[in-house]
Amino acid sequence: MIVINPYLKLFFGLLILLLGLGYIYRPDVIERVNRVLKETLLNDSYVSLHRRNWGFLLTLVGATLIYMGVSRLGGW
Repeated sequence: MIVINPYLKLFFGLLILLLGLGYIYRPDVIERVNRVLKETLLNDSYVSLHRRNWGFLLTLVGATLIYMGVSRLGGW
């Protein structure tokens, strides 16, 4: 069984949550990052068609990781 440090969960949870909120509320920032990465990882048409789906998915995963990290630290 793999045990992940709760601080690592908090870090990645916040990172993914911010990325998800960026997809939802600031697609212009995501499009700028996409412009840099589009040749290696991303496809413009896919991102523009599915940005809300990815945004909500990343927000959900980020919030779950934050909850897991905080509960592991004894905060909740």
